[in-house]
Amino acid sequence: MGEIDTGKGLNQELGLARAADTRWGSHYKSFKNFINMFGSIIDVLDTIVVDARSQRKVAEHTISHHYRVNVFIKIIDWQLHELKECFNEETTYLLMGVACLNPVDSFFSFDIKKILRVTELYPDDFDENIMITLENQLATYIVNVRDVDERFSNLKGLSDLSEKLVKTKKHLNYPFVFRLVKFALLLPVATATVERTFSAMKLIKSEL
Repeated sequence: MGEIDTGKGLNQELGLARAADTRWGSHYKSFKNFINMFGSIIDVLDTIVVDARSQRKVAEHTISHHYRVNVFIKIIDWQLHELKECFNEETTYLLMGVACLNPVDSFFSFDIKKILRVTELYPDDFDENIMITLENQLATYIVNVRDVDERFSNLKGLSDLSEKLVKTKKHLNYPFVFRLVKFALLLPVATATVERTFSAMKLIKSEL
């Protein structure tokens, strides 16, 4: 068999022969060198595949992040703007306060300050002394119904909360809290809005 006459050194010893080198010696040496280099070739191919997959995952993550976060935030900002156009400041405080009383997701939105802000809109029903007592009741109430009494878990709305307070006699322990819950139930539009809002929030959470 002949030998390849051209080329010297490492490239000649471990390189694949050019297509123009057609003698049997060239084919044999090409095959031998291919076997010797096979492991390195596989490593390079694996690296190319991994890099391509990584880049594709990064691209997919970037696109997903854009639509799930950036666009979502813009939509929320737009919705908040629309709400501000529809409701005055007092109505907004009222809706936020009612939402904070809602028991869904283990009283996830409970906020004493926002609830007390509602009472400021009705000074005839909640004077200064009552508000002080109410604040203390709210602090102990939320610990009891959220962290201690399992009977208040998985409630679906303000109606369920009102019934459960009566059944457990807790309306006697927290009379001013119960007054607020009853007050919220007398606001059908606000209550319906809150229920729809929390349903939408749960849907959004499941999608994300």
